[in-house]
Amino acid sequence: MHRAMTTAAIIAGLLGTNPSRAEEGQWLPEQLSELGPERLKAAGLELAAEDLWDGGPKLLRAAVSYSGCSAGFVSDQGLLATNHHCAYPALQAQSRPDRDLLKNGFVASSRDQELRALGGAEVDVLVAIEDVTERIRPAIEAAKSDADRVRVAERKMNALSVACETKHPENRCKVHEHGFGARYRLVRTFRIRDVRLAYAPPSGIGEFGGEVDNWSWPRHSGDFALLRAYVAPDGSSAVHSEENVPYRPDVHFRISPEGVGPGDFVMVAGYPGHTDRHWPAAEVQRHVEDVFPAVIDLYGEWLDLIERHARGRPDLQIQVAAISKGLANRVKNARGMLAGLKRMDLVERKRAFEARLPADLLAEAERLTKATRSTFRRDFLLESLERGPNLLAVALDAARLAREVERPDVARAPRYADRNRPALTELQSRRVRDASVQVGGPWLASVLGRLVEADLLPSSYGGSPKQRLALASRILKRTRLDDPEEVQKLFEAPDRTALEADDDPLLTLGWMVAAKAERAEAEQEAVRGGWMRIGPRYLEAVRAARAPDPIYPDANRTLRVSLARVQGYRVRDGLFATPQTTVGGQVAKHTGRAPFDLPEAVRNAAERAPRSPYADPQLEDVPVCFLSDADTTGGNSGSPVLDRRGRLVGLNFDRVWENIAGDFAYNPAWSRNISVDVRYLLWTLTDVTPAPRLLEELLDLEAR
Repeated sequence: MHRAMTTAAIIAGLLGTNPSRAEEGQWLPEQLSELGPERLKAAGLELAAEDLWDGGPKLLRAAVSYSGCSAGFVSDQGLLATNHHCAYPALQAQSRPDRDLLKNGFVASSRDQELRALGGAEVDVLVAIEDVTERIRPAIEAAKSDADRVRVAERKMNALSVACETKHPENRCKVHEHGFGARYRLVRTFRIRDVRLAYAPPSGIGEFGGEVDNWSWPRHSGDFALLRAYVAPDGSSAVHSEENVPYRPDVHFRISPEGVGPGDFVMVAGYPGHTDRHWPAAEVQRHVEDVFPAVIDLYGEWLDLIERHARGRPDLQIQVAAISKGLANRVKNARGMLAGLKRMDLVERKRAFEARLPADLLAEAERLTKATRSTFRRDFLLESLERGPNLLAVALDAARLAREVERPDVARAPRYADRNRPALTELQSRRVRDASVQVGGPWLASVLGRLVEADLLPSSYGGSPKQRLALASRILKRTRLDDPEEVQKLFEAPDRTALEADDDPLLTLGWMVAAKAERAEAEQEAVRGGWMRIGPRYLEAVRAARAPDPIYPDANRTLRVSLARVQGYRVRDGLFATPQTTVGGQVAKHTGRAPFDLPEAVRNAAERAPRSPYADPQLEDVPVCFLSDADTTGGNSGSPVLDRRGRLVGLNFDRVWENIAGDFAYNPAWSRNISVDVRYLLWTLTDVTPAPRLLEELLDLEAR
């Protein structure tokens, strides 16, 4: 009886039904009705909760997950709006020196001119959500050890997902964990596998400001792109085919040409990836002392290495563009995290708060954190091997798959389950396409040294930098993993015996590292299981101590909603950041050199911008970006930003420097997200890179 009451209390706490301020919170869609009509109205929303989410084709279903980002349907013909940087891998995959879509942009003059979005582009449309906590949690609580808790949970989650897909073969199903395993939700989606590029601005618009302006304000980036989702003629999901037709969503967002201004209500709907709001002080301190310095060190080294070896080679620069962009973003993010956590003094603030929590819980949390720190160097390196310009990750996945297929499907790591095999194989195709000896060789040499230092490889793989570079070059010259057909065979028919006997030097290397990675994961399971044991109790204690403040689940790539207002912030003493930027300010930043090289078409059109129908009457210019106090994080890139009537007014794409550490705590003074104004998109399609067909579709002129 006590256990049941505890679980109920935890779930109630996670739902956070009594928030003290609406602007804080990444709310699950079903929580909106529990916030209450008065609070939603006070926040500025004119729609009722049931207009947004209450079964059936309600508005929030127009927000979708797109390849690690968010997006939104903006027409009944499958047209999607997202960020330019989210479409970046698809643009890169279709680019070459004589047709550089990254640099020059792309406009499809008709639907038959739309380009296939390569690079594993997929859209997941939400179909249904089911709470399955009581079908998983009792088995976890009955487990005999912490490591067993993880295995039991994964088997239960896998089994539920497989059963769901068996019952609904046209859908994808996944169980998502909330609050250290306090709650589980089965999410069912319709996966669209044929996604095509309809429009992307030149990099001088989409990436204006580059890494210099990244995580900063003021911003003038036209970070938007338009894609289209296609399905088979019968409406089923299908791979790319000329016979496919545009997907017809049940609901889509209408565009607001009027936009928003200071003080106006906005709502962000998307799929945020990961936050750490509920971790105890010990874990925050671990990130400050271990995690972020490691990111800066390792990814900084890789970024410098890639840039040096690709310099002066346009073909290589295109090939590694997405990888470089990702590494640079993570390095700057880590620096911002360190600065932000220090500014908030969050470790000490959390420790002061934890004085109100049970001592035994805190002691156990400290023990688990200490266990994580003891193997962090090794674990972080293994986790990071996927992020480089490499074929080693292909070898690692091949080895892991060959070992995992010997287990029952339900007992495998989810990545290697049969239902996920197509996505795993497609990932390898992208890796092979992006690999190069010129960059991959020096990268592998760097990795070999670190793997030896972490006792993940024998000393024979070490030596001086020159010796490691020579060894890496020999490995890459002798491997067959640069052949897409050979890689396809490995993943279509994994064979452990054959792989163990294979003399491909990269496969041999991957096999050795994979064996160590499996043992490392087994050690991590005990720590993860420990958090599953104490985490729900910890959250219950936090909920009681914070009452009546809200506790909402940390982000985990499920649909969330944030309620906000357009507003600026005080950067520091004597300096206040206003919440909007304009085309005039964008032109003023132009230097003629990247990343501030604004296309001539923008500069010419800028003179007429104040007279454009998309100009803001208060600004007397076309707005480019705006700030709001929405609660966002990574994965919210491309999230639709809606006005009080649910109309699209922008696309979220970044946060300010002072808010990078918002993953750990929301701060009303600094928590600001950055969105590109939809009026800038409309102005660009009208006066800069004309796309009348798309403009008509976006504005739904026929319906008007």
